[in-house]
Amino acid sequence: MIFLRAGRLPSNFSERVRRALFAATLAAICCASAAAQSGVDETGTGGNHTIQGRIVFPSGRRADVRLKVRLQSSQSGELSIFTDTNGSFAFRSLGAGTYTVVIEGGDEFESVTESVYIEPEVVTIITGMPTPPVSRPYTLQVYLQPKRHASDPSKAGVVDASLAGMPKPAQDLYAKALDAERKNDSQKAAALLGEAVTQYPQFGLAHNELGMIELKAGQLDKAIDEFKAAQKALPDDPQIEFNYGLALLEKKDYAGADKQLRRAEHGMGQSAQLYYYIGIVKIGEKQIEDAEHEFQQSVKLGGDPAGRAHYYLGGIYWSRRDYKKAADELELYVKASPKASDAEQVRGTIKELRAKK
Repeated sequence: MIFLRAGRLPSNFSERVRRALFAATLAAICCASAAAQSGVDETGTGGNHTIQGRIVFPSGRRADVRLKVRLQSSQSGELSIFTDTNGSFAFRSLGAGTYTVVIEGGDEFESVTESVYIEPEVVTIITGMPTPPVSRPYTLQVYLQPKRHASDPSKAGVVDASLAGMPKPAQDLYAKALDAERKNDSQKAAALLGEAVTQYPQFGLAHNELGMIELKAGQLDKAIDEFKAAQKALPDDPQIEFNYGLALLEKKDYAGADKQLRRAEHGMGQSAQLYYYIGIVKIGEKQIEDAEHEFQQSVKLGGDPAGRAHYYLGGIYWSRRDYKKAADELELYVKASPKASDAEQVRGTIKELRAKK
């Protein structure tokens, strides 16, 4: 994973260097940040990364209950927030290290524990000029499991009504796979999901979950195949369309990613996260004006707590030599992420931009 640092704008700023901004953007697509729209903790641990997630029912429907989410680490002790009404949460401004995310299930659902390791930054130089870092979002998708009720054996092992009609062995494999994922055993989870879809090829939820495992492992072709199968089984599921779009984006299939993310838009509605990723797609397609529009939409919806859309807008205006607007956007980025590792460097760049006429 490559992260890019910011540098001061040289006085002999040239067309070649301005183009390098977009080269850096394209190289960092897989690392682009997308933060939850609400349910956000801003305390952080002095870094530039985000752990975000969405809690959903096994059917793929967003959880419509507000649950407490705790973030534990040796760097910060413990932070906590509640999910928003769409089941989303985010912890931002995080530094490198190992974190434990605990979702408290309350009286109705099992609690879930996930571990996340944030890698230290690696510096790379583009055309001799340090360029701003792109914070990586570490994204979790957590499927709730109803608690087993010892007093009512008929409720034991019930997962979700949407699984009704599926073969019981496939359901059991799916439930075991989710349990393995909660224990960070992705290899076991993938094997169990593979068995589930072998027994029941139309098991869209299992294909989607297997696709996410392959995506996290960097197996893009396998992930795309799984999302394609999931979409065939569940053709109108916006979460599957969104995941499919992200996989195609990482593959740099910009046209395919655009198609899938636009499909997701019909089910997700006005989503700052979605518009942010579409903006990245448009940069990949070198449709800069369209990218500007998408980033502006993301900003309007207030779903960019790390200020990444402002950062990219700053880059777009910088490439047009509109130094005032570029500085304004970069200031909004620094304001949103004052603890970012590149914050002081970006402030220096802003001074250079302000001095230009």
